[in-house]
Amino acid sequence: MDRKAWIILIVCGLGLMLNYQFMMKNQEDLDRQKQQEEQQSEAPAGTEKAPELITEKPEIERETREDVPFQLIGKDGEKVDVIYNFTSFGGGVNDAEFPNQKEVNGDGHVRLNLRSSYAVGALADDFKKIDKTYYQIVSGGKEGDDHVTYRATLENGLQVTKEWTLKDGADTKGYQLHLAVTFKNTGDSSVNLNDWGVYTGTAAPLHTDELQDKAGWFYYADGSFEFDKQGPFTKGWFSSAKPVELVKTTNLEYAGVNSQFFTTFFMPKGFSSDSIWATGREIDLGDNDDQKKRWMFEMGVDFPDKSLGKDEQQSYAFDIYMGPKERDIIKTVGPNTDPIMNYGWFWFVANFMNWAVNHIHNWFEGYSWAWGAAIILLTLFIRILIWPLHNKSTRTMKRMGKLQPLMKELKEKYADNPQKMNQETMKLYREYGVNPMGGCLPMLLQIPIFFGVFKMLGSAVEMRGASFLWVDDLSLPDTVYEIWGLPINMLPIVMAVTMIFQMRLTPQTGDKLQRRIFMLMPLMFFFFCYNYASALALYWSTQNIISIGQTLLMQRLPEPELSKKKPGQKGGGDDDGKPRKKGFFERLAEKMEEVQAQQEAARGAAKPTAQAPADKKPKKRSPRTGG
Repeated sequence: MDRKAWIILIVCGLGLMLNYQFMMKNQEDLDRQKQQEEQQSEAPAGTEKAPELITEKPEIERETREDVPFQLIGKDGEKVDVIYNFTSFGGGVNDAEFPNQKEVNGDGHVRLNLRSSYAVGALADDFKKIDKTYYQIVSGGKEGDDHVTYRATLENGLQVTKEWTLKDGADTKGYQLHLAVTFKNTGDSSVNLNDWGVYTGTAAPLHTDELQDKAGWFYYADGSFEFDKQGPFTKGWFSSAKPVELVKTTNLEYAGVNSQFFTTFFMPKGFSSDSIWATGREIDLGDNDDQKKRWMFEMGVDFPDKSLGKDEQQSYAFDIYMGPKERDIIKTVGPNTDPIMNYGWFWFVANFMNWAVNHIHNWFEGYSWAWGAAIILLTLFIRILIWPLHNKSTRTMKRMGKLQPLMKELKEKYADNPQKMNQETMKLYREYGVNPMGGCLPMLLQIPIFFGVFKMLGSAVEMRGASFLWVDDLSLPDTVYEIWGLPINMLPIVMAVTMIFQMRLTPQTGDKLQRRIFMLMPLMFFFFCYNYASALALYWSTQNIISIGQTLLMQRLPEPELSKKKPGQKGGGDDDGKPRKKGFFERLAEKMEEVQAQQEAARGAAKPTAQAPADKKPKKRSPRTGG
């Protein structure tokens, strides 16, 4: 591709980026205004409104009342991984603090459920009725204890006892709790427990650079995993927003909320909930700036439909996970929890990449550059694995280049007969043992690898705060400065430049479609990586550099010979001559020849019937007259 074409592509790419940011900002403002108007117009007078969107304050203010705080501390050996701050207001977890996970913009630590007015484990029903009762500690709750038991009696006479226990297990690093809820009806009237559920807490981006589409709510029921990331399950193209989403379920295994790197989910033990609910609300991540507003999600898991008579009681239990989305931990918490990572179609690639990068990191654990080195070494191993295919495809492209004079002759010879030209082209490929798609195979193979790494690094909490070279945080774009509000991220630029250089070194084929695909690749991957985790751009830049080295090495090797293959030989002058089965393009060429022969035979058979009898004279045409 010439210099002018590259300049046009770059200018168009920058224009698209600026236009995309401008359109997204305008669309978010329009959506926010429209949704507020819909909520104002749809709420009838005198009825209870759904929770309003938080648009002015960065946090939901908590009510100031007498409280009895308590902490459960989860440890991995002597290392403190999580601190559960309990509250007697609702008898649950006020928030969970992670001493090893620092805030991006500040010196504090990451805390889950920080922006909620209610405790994780509080009784709730469709967010319209949250238990605001203050509970009494009846057991545990002292320094050094691994459990605490709360008890309170509601206005309807329902006595509620909540026993919280820190679950043991080195595999989970203290990120797991057990909650047992016991109901006892001390009143005179029966009480339906389905009127209540448990509140699972909140999830939202921790700062503006986190990906909003990674935040949402999810559940696993009837062998199927469902994830909703719309805010708040909001508008489709032809539907308005739903302030609260109610889902009927059967065989519920778990349900919860998550952000890009953290999650909270409840697993019913010994029973199955028949419904869950979720809601979304807008929060402000900084100084009333519209560009810093994000969606926060909340959820509840309802108790089964059961009625308690006087003095009857019923118990339910949950295992609860509150912590980072570390796959090695989450998959040990319970069955079928792997989908929480939400790796998409190429989950099998992402799972392997996650396993590999963590094991490589263990070799350098303790060094600040360990995660960057792990990504580079992982890329090196992948390139070594696909080296034979890369080598073969490069040789195929070189041999195709040598076929160009013969292909040009075919195009000139059969310019008026495209079908015959294609047939002869396939025949030419077959005679010389050239696979025209061989040059695309490495790129096609790298597509699932790329998207697997793309998904894996998008949720890799291990990369949070990990520095490498000039990159402060591999989980964020590596912005070095801004021009007119446009962030300049270096690694995606390095990735695009090395990809273009790599393509310059790659032998060019005569196929226009392949050349056009290769021409668009740098631009496409540039957009993929630009506002994503810099770890992805580091991976792709590394693989480009390694590929350049491999290509330069191959240029020093002898050129592949172009010769017609012998019957039963693999390829023309580029193999050992061992017999093998016919390839796809050989079978395609033979099929095309058969079709061509059948069409010619059909035309030949039709000619005699189309001719007029020899003894029959054609009718004379009467002369035309007048108009």
